[in-house]
Amino acid sequence: MLSSYPVACPHANCDWTGSLVPSLLRGGPDAEIVSMHRAWFRCPRCQADWEVRITDDRVMVLPAVERGG
Repeated sequence: MLSSYPVACPHANCDWTGSLVPSLLRGGPDAEIVSMHRAWFRCPRCQADWEVRITDDRVMVLPAVERGG
């Protein structure tokens, strides 16, 4: 059974909150995540992804990594 987590979209100008099932890959399919592993959520409102680490039943948003150009 896939677990959903209560989350809030961290992106500017989006105030969506709700429950989502994480993915192992950015933009990938829903998956069951092992504790302490990184995962991704996709906001159903703004369609932006964000990376998290799930520990037990807690979700911690990881800081976005800016790519140098």
